[in-house]
Amino acid sequence: MVALVLMLFFPLWQKQQAATQQMAEFTVLSLTHQKAGQTVVAKNTIYLAIMAGVGMVLAAMSLFSYKNRHLQVRINLLNTLVLAVMLLAAAFLSLQGEKFFEPAVRGQYGLGFYMPGLALVFNALATRFIRRDEALVRSADRLR
Repeated sequence: MVALVLMLFFPLWQKQQAATQQMAEFTVLSLTHQKAGQTVVAKNTIYLAIMAGVGMVLAAMSLFSYKNRHLQVRINLLNTLVLAVMLLAAAFLSLQGEKFFEPAVRGQYGLGFYMPGLALVFNALATRFIRRDEALVRSADRLR
């Protein structure tokens, strides 16, 4: 959940060229290309922020449904799907940004680009430990 909050505040990708005063920036809200301080292209990417919000809500729901481990696992699997789509969309849009100017010059991925992947890893770990806990409870029930 924290990784997705950080994603909202850090840029996902940037590309600058000082000689021609061009800059391209990709955040969860927009993909923009500026030339000499004026916006040439502005693409709305608010759906990434919406997916991050959905991922945060699903993570909170999973966290607070600790009494029902089966529901937790299902919520985590749905969250995995949302995070994977968000990661693929971010990668696709950063590749679109590379085409704005000087395709030979590569842009730099920001901290926000890695946050959905980190959230995906933590979600997988949570699912693994929930399943391990369920197996432990089932083995304890057999002993009674």
